[in-house]
Amino acid sequence: MKSFIVPILLFTLFTPSVSADNTAKIEELMRAQGVLEMWQQQIKMGEVESKKQADKMLEQFMSQLSPSKEFTDRFNKASKKFIEKLQGNWTAKEIVAVWAKYYGPKFTEPELDQLIEFYTSDIGQKEVQAGKVAVVEFT
Repeated sequence: MKSFIVPILLFTLFTPSVSADNTAKIEELMRAQGVLEMWQQQIKMGEVESKKQADKMLEQFMSQLSPSKEFTDRFNKASKKFIEKLQGNWTAKEIVAVWAKYYGPKFTEPELDQLIEFYTSDIGQKEVQAGKVAVVEFT
Protein backbone atom coordinates (compact mmCIF):
# COMPACT_ATOMS: atom_id res chain seq x y z
CA MET A 1 0.00 0.00 0.00
CA LYS A 2 2.85 2.42 0.85
CA SER A 3 4.45 1.77 -2.53
CA PHE A 4 1.20 2.90 -4.14
CA ILE A 5 0.77 6.06 -2.03
CA VAL A 6 4.33 7.37 -2.40
CA PRO A 7 4.25 7.76 -6.22
CA ILE A 8 0.85 9.44 -6.05
CA LEU A 9 2.06 11.82 -3.35
CA LEU A 10 5.23 12.63 -5.32
CA PHE A 11 3.21 13.20 -8.49
CA THR A 12 0.80 15.50 -6.64
CA LEU A 13 3.62 17.51 -5.11
CA PHE A 14 5.61 17.73 -8.35
CA THR A 15 2.74 18.68 -10.71
CA PRO A 16 2.05 22.22 -9.38
CA SER A 17 5.70 23.25 -9.72
CA VAL A 18 5.82 22.01 -13.30
CA SER A 19 2.60 23.88 -14.04
CA ALA A 20 3.90 27.08 -12.42
CA ASP A 21 7.15 26.79 -14.38
CA ASN A 22 5.14 26.19 -17.54
CA THR A 23 3.04 29.31 -16.86
CA ALA A 24 6.18 31.38 -16.31
CA LYS A 25 7.58 30.16 -19.61
CA ILE A 26 4.34 30.88 -21.41
CA GLU A 27 4.30 34.39 -19.96
CA GLU A 28 7.85 34.93 -21.20
CA LEU A 29 6.85 33.62 -24.62
CA MET A 30 3.71 35.78 -24.73
CA ARG A 31 5.77 38.87 -23.94
CA ALA A 32 8.36 37.99 -26.59
CA GLN A 33 5.64 37.36 -29.19
CA GLY A 34 3.82 40.58 -28.31
CA VAL A 35 0.69 38.55 -27.56
CA LEU A 36 0.28 39.85 -24.01
CA GLU A 37 0.55 43.44 -25.21
CA MET A 38 -1.98 42.71 -27.96
CA TRP A 39 -4.48 41.29 -25.46
CA GLN A 40 -4.08 44.29 -23.20
CA GLN A 41 -4.64 46.65 -26.14
CA GLN A 42 -7.73 44.70 -27.22
CA ILE A 43 -9.18 44.94 -23.71
CA LYS A 44 -8.51 48.68 -23.59
CA MET A 45 -10.04 49.20 -27.05
CA GLY A 46 -13.10 47.21 -25.97
CA GLU A 47 -13.51 49.46 -22.93
CA VAL A 48 -13.27 52.60 -25.08
CA GLU A 49 -15.75 51.29 -27.66
CA SER A 50 -18.20 50.15 -24.97
CA LYS A 51 -18.12 53.60 -23.42
CA LYS A 52 -18.69 55.28 -26.79
CA GLN A 53 -21.70 53.06 -27.49
CA ALA A 54 -23.12 53.59 -24.02
CA ASP A 55 -22.68 57.37 -24.30
CA LYS A 56 -24.42 57.38 -27.69
CA MET A 57 -27.34 55.31 -26.38
CA LEU A 58 -27.64 57.51 -23.31
CA GLU A 59 -27.61 60.65 -25.43
CA GLN A 60 -30.39 59.28 -27.66
CA PHE A 61 -32.41 58.21 -24.64
CA MET A 62 -32.05 61.56 -22.90
CA SER A 63 -32.88 63.56 -26.02
CA GLN A 64 -36.30 61.88 -26.13
CA LEU A 65 -37.04 62.48 -22.45
CA SER A 66 -35.90 66.07 -21.88
CA PRO A 67 -35.26 65.32 -18.19
CA SER A 68 -34.25 67.75 -15.45
CA LYS A 69 -30.57 68.36 -14.74
CA GLU A 70 -30.81 66.39 -11.48
CA PHE A 71 -32.29 63.37 -13.28
CA THR A 72 -29.69 63.65 -16.07
CA ASP A 73 -26.83 63.77 -13.56
CA ARG A 74 -28.18 60.79 -11.61
CA PHE A 75 -28.80 58.80 -14.77
CA ASN A 76 -25.32 59.62 -16.12
CA LYS A 77 -23.78 58.51 -12.85
CA ALA A 78 -25.75 55.25 -12.86
CA SER A 79 -24.86 54.63 -16.50
CA LYS A 80 -21.17 55.19 -15.81
CA LYS A 81 -21.29 52.80 -12.85
CA PHE A 82 -23.09 50.18 -14.95
CA ILE A 83 -20.52 50.41 -17.77
CA GLU A 84 -17.65 50.11 -15.28
CA LYS A 85 -19.23 46.95 -13.87
CA LEU A 86 -19.52 45.46 -17.35
CA GLN A 87 -15.85 45.98 -18.13
CA GLY A 88 -13.60 43.04 -17.43
CA ASN A 89 -10.86 43.81 -14.98
CA TRP A 90 -8.39 41.40 -16.52
CA THR A 91 -4.82 41.62 -15.36
CA ALA A 92 -1.75 40.42 -17.22
CA LYS A 93 -1.47 37.58 -14.71
CA GLU A 94 -5.04 36.41 -15.42
CA ILE A 95 -4.52 36.58 -19.17
CA VAL A 96 -1.36 34.50 -18.87
CA ALA A 97 -3.08 31.95 -16.63
CA VAL A 98 -5.95 31.42 -19.07
CA TRP A 99 -3.64 31.38 -22.11
CA ALA A 100 -1.35 28.90 -20.35
CA LYS A 101 -4.32 26.63 -19.64
CA TYR A 102 -5.21 26.29 -23.33
CA TYR A 103 -1.91 26.94 -25.07
CA GLY A 104 0.54 25.30 -22.69
CA PRO A 105 -0.54 21.66 -23.01
CA LYS A 106 0.17 21.79 -26.75
CA PHE A 107 3.93 22.06 -26.10
CA THR A 108 6.53 20.23 -24.07
CA GLU A 109 8.96 22.12 -21.83
CA PRO A 110 11.80 21.78 -24.38
CA GLU A 111 9.50 23.04 -27.14
CA LEU A 112 8.56 26.06 -25.04
CA ASP A 113 12.25 26.71 -24.48
CA GLN A 114 12.85 26.58 -28.24
CA LEU A 115 9.98 28.97 -28.90
CA ILE A 116 11.27 31.40 -26.28
CA GLU A 117 14.75 31.17 -27.75
CA PHE A 118 13.41 31.97 -31.22
CA TYR A 119 11.07 34.82 -30.21
CA THR A 120 13.71 36.49 -28.04
CA SER A 121 16.29 36.27 -30.84
CA ASP A 122 16.87 39.13 -33.27
CA ILE A 123 15.04 37.34 -36.09
CA GLY A 124 12.16 36.43 -33.79
CA GLN A 125 11.74 40.03 -32.69
CA LYS A 126 11.99 41.16 -36.31
CA GLU A 127 9.14 38.73 -37.13
CA VAL A 128 7.04 40.12 -34.28
CA GLN A 129 7.58 43.73 -35.41
CA ALA A 130 6.91 42.86 -39.06
CA GLY A 131 3.67 41.18 -38.04
CA LYS A 132 2.51 44.24 -36.08
CA VAL A 133 3.22 46.54 -39.01
CA ALA A 134 1.57 44.16 -41.48
CA VAL A 135 -1.62 43.98 -39.39
CA VAL A 136 -1.85 47.78 -39.28
CA GLU A 137 -1.24 48.07 -43.02
CA PHE A 138 -3.64 45.23 -43.77
CA THR A 139 -6.49 46.75 -41.79
